[in-house]
Amino acid sequence: MCKACIRYAVVLAAVFLVRYPVPAQDAAAASDHASRRYVVAFYNVEDLFDTADDPHTADEEMLPLADRRWTEERYRAKLRSLARVISEMGAAEGLPVLIGLAEVENRAVVEELAAEPSIAAAGYAVCHADSPDTRGIDVAFMYRPDMLHLENFRTVRAACGTATRDLAILEGRICGERFCVVAVHFPSRRAGEWSEAQRRVCARQVRDIADSVRRADAAVKVIVMGDMNDEPNDRSVARDLGARRRVRDDGSGFYNPFAMKRRAGRGTYRYDGRWNMLDQIIVSPNLVRPDGDGSLHLCRIGRGRALGSVFRRKWMLRRGEPFATYRGSDYLGGVSDHLPVYVVLGR
Repeated sequence: MCKACIRYAVVLAAVFLVRYPVPAQDAAAASDHASRRYVVAFYNVEDLFDTADDPHTADEEMLPLADRRWTEERYRAKLRSLARVISEMGAAEGLPVLIGLAEVENRAVVEELAAEPSIAAAGYAVCHADSPDTRGIDVAFMYRPDMLHLENFRTVRAACGTATRDLAILEGRICGERFCVVAVHFPSRRAGEWSEAQRRVCARQVRDIADSVRRADAAVKVIVMGDMNDEPNDRSVARDLGARRRVRDDGSGFYNPFAMKRRAGRGTYRYDGRWNMLDQIIVSPNLVRPDGDGSLHLCRIGRGRALGSVFRRKWMLRRGEPFATYRGSDYLGGVSDHLPVYVVLGR
């Protein structure tokens, strides 16, 4: 090529770049944004209490001079262990964008968990409100403000007629897509048939909330997460909430990826030598069958076909069951008597 042609080509390229600049960093960021996967998790953290007496709740057993001897040293060790779980859960996909938590005493303990060095880089913000539970345990969220834009947080009193945990509702956007997430901790199974009726009332209440949100905006993506204190095939979950192991053709109800995990013998809580799948993450059908190309949906986890997973590591177990912090009043030193569950969102 002659020198004149070369000079002409250089000038032409310069003019093109001035008129049509190529933002390399923006292009790379857009590519990363499109390919990013988002972990959404739920974890019953078993009695995450501070060591101070709350005169408004029955927290007496979780104090330094109580039979359980809940000291500052034990509290700090539990925070480190919980943060390690969250950190390792995010090793493959990045620290979770959203975590629902059950059995937290107050906002302060969640903030201290979020500040633990192993997960502090996520910059977790906290959503929490005190509920009427007599022991003072609540449901809360930790979320990453760099990935989830919070639009609203509220709690709703459970309509089952007993002092139990409120329903926690977070509304926000991930990648511009609107999400409504309801975190629950349904009444305990200890009271038999009476408590089953309570859980069924709570499940119908959650279904009503979700249906109302979906009627107002058909595109909203709904996630229900929590300690249901029932199995996926129990009436509260399968019938009242309408969460099944397959997506219905008419797009109604919910999809429960943990129903298949239960059929495979998996669980999150072990009682009387048997695994129970009490902790679940349930989603609206548009998170399984996306409404349009490029929208967020459940992704398969690992090499299998699972759309939901129970997170477990050997150090989180003892003698084949979740390594609890306490058994009765005896301090064991484990992280929690439940295992966490999670799903992964992507395009």
